[in-house]
Amino acid sequence: MRTHTLILAIAVIVNRTIAQDYDYQDYAEGEDNLYQDYAIKRGDGGHAGGFGFGHVAVASAASYILGAKIHSGRVAKKLKKKHQQDQKTLYTQYYNDVYKLEEQKL
Repeated sequence: MRTHTLILAIAVIVNRTIAQDYDYQDYAEGEDNLYQDYAIKRGDGGHAGGFGFGHVAVASAASYILGAKIHSGRVAKKLKKKHQQDQKTLYTQYYNDVYKLEEQKL
């Protein structure tokens, strides 16, 4: 449940950084240079956009967290299996030793 909440929070952050709210009513003046007005108001001077450092950082953090979750789950499963095998071996040895002692008593 905690992982789902974390993934949802990351998705909301990514969505807010990518999808910025613009008021498109400002550009409804009927002129044909809507993109130029938009670019001037935005402040990028009409240059082509792309992924900024923030987008890359958020995507990197999300992929790191997801990868860490997957790999730590695999390691935990392997360690649990190894622990169960070691515990089984220990109990088997214990019961065999107790059985031998009981046999020696009789």
